[in-house]
Amino acid sequence: MNKALGYGLSMLILAAASLLAIPAMIRADGQQAWGAIAIGQTVGAVGAVLVAYGWMMSGPARVARGDASSRRRDYAESVIVRISLFVPVTVVAASVAAAVTPGHRLLAAAGALSGSAIGLTANWYFVGVGRPYAFLVFETIPRVVGTVVGIALMRSGSDALVGVLAQSAGMLVAFGVVMAWVSATTARAGATPLRRRPATEILSAQRHGVVASLGSAVYVAAPMIIVSAVAPSVQPLYALADKVQRQISIALGPLVTVFQGWVPRAAGSALHQRARVSLWIAGAGSLVLSLAMLLPTPVLLDWLGDGQIDVPLTVVIIMSLFVGCNLFESLISKAVLASLDRLGSVARATLVSALVGLPLVAVGAIAAGAAGALVAVVAGLALRMVIELFVAVRAIRPEQTVGSIAMPASSSDKGKHA
Repeated sequence: MNKALGYGLSMLILAAASLLAIPAMIRADGQQAWGAIAIGQTVGAVGAVLVAYGWMMSGPARVARGDASSRRRDYAESVIVRISLFVPVTVVAASVAAAVTPGHRLLAAAGALSGSAIGLTANWYFVGVGRPYAFLVFETIPRVVGTVVGIALMRSGSDALVGVLAQSAGMLVAFGVVMAWVSATTARAGATPLRRRPATEILSAQRHGVVASLGSAVYVAAPMIIVSAVAPSVQPLYALADKVQRQISIALGPLVTVFQGWVPRAAGSALHQRARVSLWIAGAGSLVLSLAMLLPTPVLLDWLGDGQIDVPLTVVIIMSLFVGCNLFESLISKAVLASLDRLGSVARATLVSALVGLPLVAVGAIAAGAAGALVAVVAGLALRMVIELFVAVRAIRPEQTVGSIAMPASSSDKGKHA
């Protein structure tokens, strides 16, 4: 519980800071400018997944199982890969964001920079070592300070570009601080140098994690671009609803991170038992969460939109469903299937949901505006959740025996490691 509170505090502060920046940006340059920043940050979220290159999915389990030496090596390898990817990925993300944004191209590019920078986070490492308060001090605080400085500057008359760049600066400072902390703590724990794996081996080992994460990020980013293309008049409303529901999901991340560290620390039947407990908690928690969101969300949306964006009740209901489904799916994929080495199944489920959900986003946006697009997003997410749940249940059901020979319930993805 103490760890959950620690992660919860970080996620709550980060989500609150991000949401507080929205009205400041709208007031600084208007809702269309905010829409451009939102598009850029959404495209940047895809870039962040490429920069992180699968460590958000596979990293917690690897770190939880390793000693000081292997943790030091794993983090060092991640730094090398992420630094190598950050500049080219950010350039591409900024170019794409500017290209798909009719106006305010510079703001869209800056949004892509701030979104891509999130790929430098070490959240996965802190989850693996079970140090939520270290995450709060060494990463969360620098990031929040950057955002708060940006808000203060915008409130003082600066434009939204300054606010977005301040967010990016906070993430870059946090990256440097965490590198120093990991180096110091692993050295004190007696870490000894280990042979670093060749780049091809690292990239291959991370393939399932990056494919699964990339699929999720594309599914997050594509609807925003689709809505902007087919129904630009509802884009600010969609951007606000999408941003809020995802920030709420981020704030709930501690419920996922605790299980990401707890489930893989067991083995054999104990691992399966922990996976079953996680699924039951995920189901109950998601239902309660969806219902609890219905009352406060309209007030929050009205305030964040600075009174300039009208949000219908139907959009609030759809947002509630999204947050509940997203929590359930995140626990299944990141805590259960990652611990059971079933990330290949996560990647396939993500692909199927994207193939079904994304075409529906265009149809929904044309037919019913922002609400129609959001329904399509939830439908695709629910499909992914059901597929992953089926795989998880098969993987953890009790072994069936034939004579005296134990037959595993499922061999899907067996032996595949992220």
